[in-house]
Amino acid sequence: MNWRSLYTAPIIISVSLHTLLVLAVTIGWESTSDPEPRVFKPRYVEATLVELKAQDTQEPAQQKTNVIDLTKKRELEAQRAAAEKKAREEAARKQQRAEQERKAREAEKKREAERKKQQQLEAERRAEEAARQQAERERQERVAQQRLEEAMRKEEQQRQAELAAAQTQSYVNMISSRIEQNWSRPPSARRGMQVELLIQLVPTGQVVNVTVVKSSGNAAFDRSAEQAVRRVDRFTELQQMPPELFERNFRQLKLVFNPKDLRL
Repeated sequence: MNWRSLYTAPIIISVSLHTLLVLAVTIGWESTSDPEPRVFKPRYVEATLVELKAQDTQEPAQQKTNVIDLTKKRELEAQRAAAEKKAREEAARKQQRAEQERKAREAEKKREAERKKQQQLEAERRAEEAARQQAERERQERVAQQRLEEAMRKEEQQRQAELAAAQTQSYVNMISSRIEQNWSRPPSARRGMQVELLIQLVPTGQVVNVTVVKSSGNAAFDRSAEQAVRRVDRFTELQQMPPELFERNFRQLKLVFNPKDLRL
């Protein structure tokens, strides 16, 4: 509490009482006709004394109050400083926890992203492996199918070759039989004689030419075989032959003529 506030009220009261006293004296002096002066009791002295006593009684209390207030102020300031320090420490701890939580969240996000990346890579690897295995299965199936088709083709070729061979042999037997039917056996023919002839034909079965490729060693026997072919002149059975079979085997036919009825 300020000391000026303690003295302000008594001073104002004292001044006010003095002012009232002066006014009263002045007015009374002018209005009365009695030459005797009036005697006024100086009341302001009492008021002044009262105020002084009040000052004397309040001064130690005021000083005591000031001392107490300063102590409390220091205590309050210390408490406030401690509270501010505690608040700062708490704020620092909160900030540290928040930073730790943020780092933990970031680390978890990073781990989650890494897990997702690994899962994606694993899924891609599995997909690639599945695609590779599927491609390998398809390749093996194609290879197996190709091998099967190749085997079937070869089998068909073998069948066709066997059929063609059988047909060819039947036609060769027919031609040999026709030639033997038109053959005139020479007196010099003996068992074991054979001559190889080259017969040139056209698809109608017409004999175009016949020559001796390999002689039997007996000119009469060779001429007799050649004349037998020319007597036939046309093998009409060849007209029913498939064209590819004719072109492959009978356009030029080598025939070994070896009659079965030859004797010693």
